Amino acid sequence: MTRRPVLGVIGRDGRAAVSGRQPVSAAALWAQLPPVAARTVFPLGEQPYATLFYRRPGESCAVVDCSALPQAMGWELAWWLHTLVLGGERVTAAAVRRWTGLVAGINQARVQRAQPPVGSFLDLPLADWLSAARSAYAADTGQLPPPRFAHAYEPMLRRLHGALVARCDPAEWWRAQIWDPTHDPRIPLREHEATGGARLSFVGIEPRWLSDAVRWFLAVGLQSGVHTWPSVISYRTHLGTYFAEFLDANGITTPTLCADPANELRTVALRYLEHVRTRPAIRPGRSAGLSAQTIGTSQSLLARFYTFMLDHRDEAVEILDEPRWAELNEAHARLWREGELAHRRKSPQGKPTPNYLEPTVLSAIAEQLDILALPTDQTKTVVVDGQPTEVTGFGDEQAMRAYLLAMLTGRRINEILLMDFQPIDPIVGLNPTADVDPDAFVARLHYQQTKIAGAPNTILVEQAVVNIVTEQQAWIRQHVLPTMLPAAAGASAAPPAYLFVAAKRNRRGLRPYHANTLRHRLGRLAAQLQIRDSTGALVDFQRTHRLRHTKATELINSGVPLHVVQRYLGHRSPEMTMIYAATLAQTHEREFLRLAKVGRDGRALDLDPADVYELVQLDRRTDRVLPNGVCLLPPTKRCDKGNACARCEHFATDRSHLPEHHQQLAATLELIEQRKSQHLHRTGTPMTADNVWLDARLAETSSLQLIITSLENETTKDGSALRGAGAPARAIPGSPQPISIDTSRWRNP
Repeated sequence: MTRRPVLGVIGRDGRAAVSGRQPVSAAALWAQLPPVAARTVFPLGEQPYATLFYRRPGESCAVVDCSALPQAMGWELAWWLHTLVLGGERVTAAAVRRWTGLVAGINQARVQRAQPPVGSFLDLPLADWLSAARSAYAADTGQLPPPRFAHAYEPMLRRLHGALVARCDPAEWWRAQIWDPTHDPRIPLREHEATGGARLSFVGIEPRWLSDAVRWFLAVGLQSGVHTWPSVISYRTHLGTYFAEFLDANGITTPTLCADPANELRTVALRYLEHVRTRPAIRPGRSAGLSAQTIGTSQSLLARFYTFMLDHRDEAVEILDEPRWAELNEAHARLWREGELAHRRKSPQGKPTPNYLEPTVLSAIAEQLDILALPTDQTKTVVVDGQPTEVTGFGDEQAMRAYLLAMLTGRRINEILLMDFQPIDPIVGLNPTADVDPDAFVARLHYQQTKIAGAPNTILVEQAVVNIVTEQQAWIRQHVLPTMLPAAAGASAAPPAYLFVAAKRNRRGLRPYHANTLRHRLGRLAAQLQIRDSTGALVDFQRTHRLRHTKATELINSGVPLHVVQRYLGHRSPEMTMIYAATLAQTHEREFLRLAKVGRDGRALDLDPADVYELVQLDRRTDRVLPNGVCLLPPTKRCDKGNACARCEHFATDRSHLPEHHQQLAATLELIEQRKSQHLHRTGTPMTADNVWLDARLAETSSLQLIITSLENETTKDGSALRGAGAPARAIPGSPQPISIDTSRWRNP
């Protein structure tokens, strides 16, 4: 994937390079501003400030006056506000006024303590600013700051301070306490990054040796491509929260973690494992503890962190100014033994996690998805646990269409949300007509491959997908484009970079719709609809990756060859695809063994059904699943008989395939009559029974008639069975069926 260019700040060997930047003064920032932005009093009735500042309901102030700030701070604030305008972001007017007032109190307190007053937002570290602001608030109001202070006012200073550090501080970018890719182009990101607008804070991580090392470790990973930005955000929690908590709780103050690593380090490592296993989940409302996957990630990440620090201990002493890193030894590269790492894929009690959605569940979800798009002042009547209930609309059409596309295509949710505004390409040579089969492929959808570099990033799609994309494009043009700011004065706003766009702080259309927003909407909808699966359990359909498992399982259950499923899912290896196939292994075997098999002459096979199953290996050999049965040809042999399966000794079928056999027999008889007529017209003589083509077809019809007679006389009750590629759907109890979604709304343009 293409990466944003970065200034050389860290070498591939882990050494910090000279940044080569000179400090940027507030006067220099002020000099860069256009005349409309070079001001410290901002009228809220004029553009771009009418759009830039968010005003609370009932707020009557006509301006945001920052002229009371020290001159340099006023210039810095004006520059930052201008960057928000350029980026399409917004800021709360009350927060800017609050900080303008707090600075005077902060300086007054500093003078009383014989400290120099601050003249720039860069004069203090962010943590000192926040502490001084709380003290100034208490001195001004006579009470401690309420909880809303941290929620309403502190984020503004975090954004401002981070942007100034990124622009003005000559130090390496990774040393900053706030990483802000939006304002610091030195931070390496992939070309398309779902969370590229997120800031990452390292404020408050203690001890200092850990904070410095974590930032260095993550920055080297970003620079070298080992880590991605979403991974770094997650890793900060593991190292900066879970591990930092463990150090504090156990009184560990040294990077070596103990006095005698050779004899004590394993005990420390096992205590950390116990810590993460018993730690409550961060998010309220989640399960009591961290998931097995989170525990496994935390373990493996800490092992990688200490292996990296061991490999670069000499550089760490120099770069981090921490001589104790030199005391690491080989024991720090072996924190856990082979069997002590938590299995990241294993579910509790060894039971498989139901990652797919049952067809009835999926249909129920699809039926109510219009609630996401319904205006917030309207309601829809739904049946919840047998009782009619009014559910209020969410007013989010984008969420509805994004989820529908994930249902129909099986793409990862970020692959949907990061699609270009024009993601549909025609198939060369194909001109679909109005009466095209609704399930036929009519175009190619290209998406951003967000997980596997170099993997395919296009799939063929049907007309319903094309129409949903077209509908979303029309919605963008009608509702989003008129609100977007043009790139230049007097110009018209260009379409946004993405098909699904963020609703807030996105006046330039540069930021995609965030997956967390979609999951939040779906979580609320799931809580209101109370949809249950066949076991009676509530369905949490905000886990959007289930749609990918469901699509994959449908394809595999339909007998689609594994390499085709692999290509469709964008996997690099068949082993990745087989993770989905395992979902149906038990169901396949149960249903296969339940049905008796007959051969080409209509007689029951002498083989044990279990042996037949092993020969076919349905969980690994989907190429042996036929439209009307299965092929028992050994895996090392290739078939050269064309479509003459009914005459082949390796062919096996069962009663569930009777409709296919009747259809094939009728089609073969019709084909024979057509060819006889053509032969007579061409040669003037009837086609005789010894004709090489007719002889083969008559043998096929004879085999088919024997098979049909045998199956119709079979005493075994008819039941569901495996489905071959291209055959009509047949129910397999307990397994996912092909997705049944009413897409009639999108099938016709």
